[in-house]
Amino acid sequence: MLQLSWFSVVLLATSIRLTGAKLDDSPQIVFDPISNLPGDNRKLENNNKPSSFDSNWYKFNSTIKTIAVIGAGPAGLQAAAIFQQHNFTVRLFDRAPGPGGNWLYSDEVPVREPYPDAPALEERYIPDELPALEYYNEGDDGLSLDSRWREHWQPRSIWDTLHTNSPAVITELPDVPYPPDHSWVISAHTIGAHVRAYASIHNLNANDNSSVHSYSTRVENLSKKPGSDTWTLTLKHLKKLDEPSRLKATWWTEDFDAVFVATGPYTSPHVPEIEGLLQWSKVRDGGDPDQERFSVYHSRVYRRPERYTGKTVLVVGVGTSGSEIARDIAPFAKKVYASHKEYADWDTLHPFQRRSFRRFPPETEFLPRISRFEPLETLDRGIQEGRIVLVNGTVLENIDEVILATGYKRTNPFHLAVLNETFGAESLRPPPSDVFTGPALKYVHWTGHFIPDPTLAFSTVRPWTAGQYQYYGQAKVWEGTAHLPNEAQMWDEYNSTRYSNFRGLFGSWPSEAIVRQYVTWLNNESLENGGRLVGPWPVQNREVFAFYANQEWEKDYISKENFTRFENLPAHQWTQNEIWDVSVFDDECW
Repeated sequence: MLQLSWFSVVLLATSIRLTGAKLDDSPQIVFDPISNLPGDNRKLENNNKPSSFDSNWYKFNSTIKTIAVIGAGPAGLQAAAIFQQHNFTVRLFDRAPGPGGNWLYSDEVPVREPYPDAPALEERYIPDELPALEYYNEGDDGLSLDSRWREHWQPRSIWDTLHTNSPAVITELPDVPYPPDHSWVISAHTIGAHVRAYASIHNLNANDNSSVHSYSTRVENLSKKPGSDTWTLTLKHLKKLDEPSRLKATWWTEDFDAVFVATGPYTSPHVPEIEGLLQWSKVRDGGDPDQERFSVYHSRVYRRPERYTGKTVLVVGVGTSGSEIARDIAPFAKKVYASHKEYADWDTLHPFQRRSFRRFPPETEFLPRISRFEPLETLDRGIQEGRIVLVNGTVLENIDEVILATGYKRTNPFHLAVLNETFGAESLRPPPSDVFTGPALKYVHWTGHFIPDPTLAFSTVRPWTAGQYQYYGQAKVWEGTAHLPNEAQMWDEYNSTRYSNFRGLFGSWPSEAIVRQYVTWLNNESLENGGRLVGPWPVQNREVFAFYANQEWEKDYISKENFTRFENLPAHQWTQNEIWDVSVFDDECW
């Protein structure tokens, strides 16, 4: 490894910027593997005015002082904490009653998913005049208070016995280390407590007396008037009242100079289009029309395995949720089937797909894709008498329950109006494909900034590992101690292979490429404009992670060399096909 003195590092990084070299051609600076290196921590005036090369950098129209953070999971909490450290006035919003994001466990389950999929642009009710206040009683508009509450906050998709498929070393937030004797594979409850601990030390937990956070608050709309420098958030807060038993709904608006979106892609369940599924979805478990237990449902409502004692269950989908739920219910169920689409051959599957197949319990019987659900004679006797026809002509009967482990889609309605604008970019290449259906997250620079208006930014990296780099960079850009390329250059980078391929399963080459990109960019900016320096991921963590991946995922897929080979790899080679081909499935599998 190239060893540089601290003075040499300063000179080298400074010369890269002052000579005007692009990051594509920059030599890679190697830092000690620690997260915070000593450096120039002076504060610059928050004026967002580019310094040396005005024509090369994006210019903001006004000073950024206030930031809205939408989402209080691992990404949003880190961003809110970092933005406050950089002296911004921050407001943190989450529809849930507390922090945690997808790791906030609750025995409550989401309201019934729509059959077929609901349109992504479904509008929410907003009173004509704001602020507004309404009270709901049991049965108003044919809805129970319980269903209104669950629809508002959307209980998360984790179940009671869930354990993560990643080790603690890559599922850990700064400042709150796990106990040294923690188990090799950590439970969802442990991760949830870990995230809440991070929220607490930054005064962002639900019970903290703080003006920063607003839980049980859903963002209904995000907009910016033409010619305006501020974003307007339309918000709805729902509160349970004890006496009498009612719900109190409050709507209002707040304005911000910048907005950071950290709601993640797991926003709505994906229901496949299969002939006959719509009728089957109306059957309630046991035929009782007064209960909300259905015989066909999405995996996001799964909580505990005891419900499946003595039952024959069909799991549709063989990804992470399908395999782990099958493992959970197998000791209780009479029989477990798993239906999956056709695959070319075993060797062409992604390593995580192969892992999911291996994770199914040995007694699972694998089946081909479903062709149709044949019509039921009645909806009040369950689905046991129904017939499920597979694509090979096989007919399944005597199925008690069907679990749709069929993934998710992006449907955050509050910002779809913004993302659906074209901004004159119709000729650009589409954003990288991912495992989700629904509207794509497009026109977003590799830094997470929305190119048509960089006062809007998104979390686009894995928050546990690369989040600290991205959110620090966004804070620096908005305070004026880091710069974005001008808009034309950002569009060029968005439309290039290199920048759009900065993603992938952690430990793969593209995921390491984005970390190296951030380290170089952030340290160049900090050396010229002020701020702390950052280093790559610690060496000791690489060794632990590589060992875990070989034990729990697939042998020889991840090694320490996945990280170290970048030290001698020119940046223009970071997106060669053999690097990119192994990188997908990050969103679905984490």
